[in-house]
Amino acid sequence: MKRTVCIYVFLLASQLLFSQSIRGKIVDAESSEPLIGAHVYLMNNWRKGAITDIEGAFTIELTDNDSNDSLIVSYVGFREVVVPVSDDLIVALEAIQVEGETVVVTAKPLIAEEFKYMEIKKIDIYTNPAAKADPLLAVNSLPSSTTTDESANISLRGSSPIETGIFFNNVPIYDGVRYSQLNGIGTFSIFSTAIIKSVTVFPDNPPLEFGNATSGIISMQSDDRILGDNTNSLVISLANIGFSREQRINENQSLKIFSNWQPSGPIKLVNEEALEEIKSFTSNDFGVYWYGSTEKINWKLLSYSVTEGYLFNFKHPSFEGIFDQSKRRSFLISSVEIPWGKGTVSINNGLSYSVGDYAYSNVAFRVKKKDIFGGLNYLISNQKYSLKSGLSYDNRNSVVNGNFHEVFYALGPDHPTISFNESADLKVFDLYGYFKYFLSNKVTLGTGLRKNIPLDDSRSYLSSQANMSFTENAWTITVGTGVYNKRGLYENTGEPFDVKNEQKSIDIKREKGGLEISLSLFDKRGEINSVKYTAKGAELFTNYRFNSKLRASASITLLDAENDSENNFAYDLSYFFRGNLSYSPGRMWTIESTLVAREGTTYLEISSTRFDTELNVYEPLYVSETNRLSAYSNIGLSISKIFAVSDEMNIIAFASLNNVFDSENLRGYSYNFDYSERDNNLYSRRTGYMGVLINF
Repeated sequence: MKRTVCIYVFLLASQLLFSQSIRGKIVDAESSEPLIGAHVYLMNNWRKGAITDIEGAFTIELTDNDSNDSLIVSYVGFREVVVPVSDDLIVALEAIQVEGETVVVTAKPLIAEEFKYMEIKKIDIYTNPAAKADPLLAVNSLPSSTTTDESANISLRGSSPIETGIFFNNVPIYDGVRYSQLNGIGTFSIFSTAIIKSVTVFPDNPPLEFGNATSGIISMQSDDRILGDNTNSLVISLANIGFSREQRINENQSLKIFSNWQPSGPIKLVNEEALEEIKSFTSNDFGVYWYGSTEKINWKLLSYSVTEGYLFNFKHPSFEGIFDQSKRRSFLISSVEIPWGKGTVSINNGLSYSVGDYAYSNVAFRVKKKDIFGGLNYLISNQKYSLKSGLSYDNRNSVVNGNFHEVFYALGPDHPTISFNESADLKVFDLYGYFKYFLSNKVTLGTGLRKNIPLDDSRSYLSSQANMSFTENAWTITVGTGVYNKRGLYENTGEPFDVKNEQKSIDIKREKGGLEISLSLFDKRGEINSVKYTAKGAELFTNYRFNSKLRASASITLLDAENDSENNFAYDLSYFFRGNLSYSPGRMWTIESTLVAREGTTYLEISSTRFDTELNVYEPLYVSETNRLSAYSNIGLSISKIFAVSDEMNIIAFASLNNVFDSENLRGYSYNFDYSERDNNLYSRRTGYMGVLINF
């Protein structure tokens, strides 16, 4: 089938500018995503041209005689076009289609999409130095993230990560962090950016079309566009070697196969001092993703497995040695959409299974988890309203067996342990309805209810919410309020938890020209296993593009968070600052710098010790009031360049340096055997990373 072509050329200047250079951008007309490696050159002088960079931008040096010429724009899979020479030019191309049945594969939008905070595209994940090409770490770099532990466990606006709902193609993902420790802290997510289309973030009121989330939603959608040609990608970096191939089966379906191997040797060799506490790590994953569409059905099917191992130096006053952990996980996720009547039926299913083994000192235990999810939804949408309703069944099961130390201050190989063999089985069955009404072309109203049907000894609850969005010219104002409930199991321990949360939020945005500015106010009052907490504050974000080469953004979150337990509350922070500066000094070069600064977290000071004669070890005694660690700051730097080898091949080379000034950011303290001396436990020291991504 021949793909029809439609070209949209927006002239942002009222007349031709007779400068020494012109700049522009080439994008995909369907998705508005930039086209990397597109060729742009003069019709009468093909030697004068450029290739678009990561953001689809190009710059061509001209003389006055070239101002009346035309530009030829070409990109593999898209028809070549000719446009007049002009500065600040945006050319939108549609892909070439072959003859036959025309099939357009499009994911149905979220019914609550108007109330989202931000959407991250695949290209944003790859070009964000703080993201390290990881979709969850890309979320962690947003202003709404208040994560304090440099991990992929996302806290949104002062709430615990266990309240954040993570969904892949509308299926909940509970074990989505790689190299996760017993406390749940993990370095990377398990998701491959190769199959990600977009990530939508709701940092406060989670839309009730998603279940079992109380404070924020991260919704990931996978690719669904059928490419015209088969494509391959190869990534080689200090900690990852990966390959992916997209095989076009026919005009309406594709198959992606991807695999990655993560060894620790190269990155430890380059960053020996910074990673000295990590003895080794390794990870192997393999996935198959099949998707397509016909006139009667759209489908997405992902089968994915990952195996990982992690050895690190575990320090405690009563024991110092190797902590050995390994984990095997498998996922099967399917999503089907079928037109029915005046609407669309969607069926989302997920099955995951994991086995984790942990050992240190004289302790060894295993955690097995199995999650089964099924969702049935019906969506009706027209120009006046949208209605989505359905049901979901979520069954989580965990089995923990092994031995554990009897007391927290005696972890040595001679200290007593107790055997443990417990299981937990949690069933969540929900019915929901969500209604959205377009009051006008400026005002949208949304409301929803979600009711659980107790299948075990759980409590009965009702979740509810209401949202309003107002848009006019460059302004968008979104107001939300709701009551939310969640039941789940702590990762790696299998213990159950129960959460209830009430919250209110206001988000005000203005986008005009090169300036984007937003102000968010939020108030959350939650309860996790009967422990109450509050998190309220304000978040100010601004992003400004000075010109085609220079862009800067900054955000500050003022936070007032506390809980009523005796333990520290990690999100008791008065401020959280993020900054970003991006500069393109030349053709297809990008230099980017990031800054994170926040108040130090709280901790309990040891006031004295008591010697336990029976165990021959010291027991620490703590003061009743918390102290605060020193402030945290981290500056990162990255540089990347695209090499366009041919129409079919381009190479992206990248390098980054985390914690450029090697700041000693305190995570906490470790103590000697009698707690008379202490050493600093630090977050990441200065760490270098580099690699190449080859697309062909």
